Amino acid sequence: MYRATTPTHTFTLPVNPADCEEIQVTYRQGNTTLVFQMENHILPPGMSIDRNNVDITLTQEQTLMFNKGKAQVQVRVLAGGKALASQIINVSVFDVINEEILS
Repeated sequence: MYRATTPTHTFTLPVNPADCEEIQVTYRQGNTTLVFQMENHILPPGMSIDRNNVDITLTQEQTLMFNKGKAQVQVRVLAGGKALASQIINVSVFDVINEEILS
């Protein structure tokens, strides 16, 4: 992902999201952590669901929280009382020349 952009990351779940009590997508790089969490079927800003896909769209401000290099992302769900987790996914973070927020 490029800093100061609005990327959308899509994660395909092995279960129907409608059957999930919670869906959590966590981004981490060093001391920076960004969490998107659906609870009680209420989606947080930036998270949407389409069939078995969970889409996370980051804001320009959120991508600026990360430095050039590697960030990690992981999806966790609670479905039928069972907690499941994805592998940790490495995401490349790239710089932009101008970090001004475009509006």
